[in-house]
Amino acid sequence: MARPVATAITASNRNRAMLMLAIVLGIASFALMFAFLNSRDGGNGDVERALSGPGAEEVVVAARIIQPGEKITADMLQVETIPGAALLDGRFNTITGVEGQIASSPIYPREQVTTNKITPLAGEQTLAFKVPKGMRAISLQVPHEAWIAAGLPQPGDRIDVLAIATLSRVDPLTGEERPDLAGAYLAQDVEILAVSQTLINSVTPVKDAKPAGTSGSTTDPAATPTTGQVETTAPVAADSGKTFESSISITLALTPDLAAKVAMLDAVKDDAAQYRILVRQKGDTDPVAGKTQWSWEDLFPER
Repeated sequence: MARPVATAITASNRNRAMLMLAIVLGIASFALMFAFLNSRDGGNGDVERALSGPGAEEVVVAARIIQPGEKITADMLQVETIPGAALLDGRFNTITGVEGQIASSPIYPREQVTTNKITPLAGEQTLAFKVPKGMRAISLQVPHEAWIAAGLPQPGDRIDVLAIATLSRVDPLTGEERPDLAGAYLAQDVEILAVSQTLINSVTPVKDAKPAGTSGSTTDPAATPTTGQVETTAPVAADSGKTFESSISITLALTPDLAAKVAMLDAVKDDAAQYRILVRQKGDTDPVAGKTQWSWEDLFPER
């Protein structure tokens, strides 16, 4: 009775051994073929380029994360072979074409360095260079730290502006004076350019001739300033450890019409109208869902 079982086990072991032998021979064949092709290549790198895909090029990529405002040095870069389908316009083929430039936005490890990611200029330190295209910078007075979320928002954060009117009205029938409180979102997803004298840390790319060592079409990166984004680990504010509970002003980037409305709100006496800064979560750009205006009756509905 034991003979058939032993025979089955022996056959199973034999099949497993044959399978392992086939795998080993396959790996050895691939290694020999690669070595043969590499010897025919003569060290010119043709095999590597062929394996990278048609039209591949040697392109400069970041060796580590490069933060906005950093001066780029050779040790931050490396050259890699990139398939033709993945090549970006404005790429660089030599490290010397990138070395000494300033990063205008985050460049991540193994990301291709392109002309719209760098600039020959360091970040300008005046407010005019921080204002996005089509926007206006306007400063609001800060009567109390609670108006600007306890002074915790930093330059570069994005916020909503809530307007609050604290008026009163007289009932024509009874002569009774009643609160006429109203609130509304005046602006949404607004960038803070400065709190007091602390400006957002940004680098403004400038229109320039095509740098040496670039490939593909170049873009015009001068349209708008580039600021540190949520992915960066560098602080956005010039002094990241500072809080602004004693600040007397906050500067926002608004469209011209919203800037005029916010200025009118700021000009009203504090006992008649106020504003509140509502800080957004990093990366949240969605408009406020649902109702965006409220009245006294919304707080205390008449029964």
